[in-house]
Amino acid sequence: MAVTLPKINITFKQLATSFIQRSARGIVVLILRDDTEGSGGTFFQYGDATQVSAAEFTATNQQYIKDALSYGPLRVSAVKIGTEEDLAEAAAVFTQYEKTGWITFAEGKSTDWTDLASWIKARELEQKSWKAVCFNTTPPDSMHIVNFGNEKVTFSGDRGEVTGEKYCPALAGLLASCNVTRGATNKLCPDLVRVSVPANPDSVVGAGKFLLINDDDEVRVGVDVNSLTTTDGSTKTEDMKYIETVEAMDLIRDDIARTFRDEYLGQYRNSRANQMLFISAINYYFDGLAADNILNPDHDNRSDVDVSAQRSAWIGSGKTEAADWDDATVRNTPFKRTVFLAGDVQILGSMGHLEFAITLV
Repeated sequence: MAVTLPKINITFKQLATSFIQRSARGIVVLILRDDTEGSGGTFFQYGDATQVSAAEFTATNQQYIKDALSYGPLRVSAVKIGTEEDLAEAAAVFTQYEKTGWITFAEGKSTDWTDLASWIKARELEQKSWKAVCFNTTPPDSMHIVNFGNEKVTFSGDRGEVTGEKYCPALAGLLASCNVTRGATNKLCPDLVRVSVPANPDSVVGAGKFLLINDDDEVRVGVDVNSLTTTDGSTKTEDMKYIETVEAMDLIRDDIARTFRDEYLGQYRNSRANQMLFISAINYYFDGLAADNILNPDHDNRSDVDVSAQRSAWIGSGKTEAADWDDATVRNTPFKRTVFLAGDVQILGSMGHLEFAITLV
């Protein structure tokens, strides 16, 4: 049977109904410096702690892999590089096997965090969904970079108190295990008994650092913030400072882009009718996400032709009369081979604050 446009509706329906399942557990990419000979491999994937091979890593690095696995991510992809190698060598390996994930170093150095932040920002420009956990680095100001700020943490086992960068593998596992229906805020860290907390944690969090806090005799995530601090009210909003919001944004963008690439690109003419069929399919997908409370069901979550961008494209191509077209004319005049779309959605976040005023009479 021939492939027809309604098939896109079916694809988007499947994507919407599996959204939570697909985002339930993410991937950790853990970079470890290790000169253990082993089998000579550089890339290893583990789903649970029993799979971690003592022949491939030092005991310390084995523990870091197990730290990441302890929070139950989908998997930990361990990248083994030499003690004198850096991110460039690691990225050349893991990008062959993984398309997205939470990247961090075990016992990273200041240059590692700088390089990793720069690498993530370059991927943002490519609209790739990689994310990173860095430690106390120069403020990255990025929604895809978590800047972990606790100077010291105390493990519940024999390791005792260590410097904060040694918790980055576990933190990457924690964040990868959280999904769009459960933010990391208030997440319990059962592997820790105490953390050092800055004197003014609110100001530190407001400056884009991720903090763990002491809660009686437990350690929990304070607020699930990334390092974004500069907002513009449009492409970078206050909501985008929260990790769970960005997780949902990335998965929605990846779903739409992949479906367009796999089932539409090059197969259909750029006509108004075909554009409307694709827009209708996206809106159908949004309805499914709203039904699962990923998107706010009380908001009109919709996509449509980006009239402003399409008008500008025509004007830029020399068709100056497009400046005087009404919106309907712009919508009915697709621009050559480019589909200009825009969306307006509201992603629901987890409860994070309570204000409860009681009046006594």
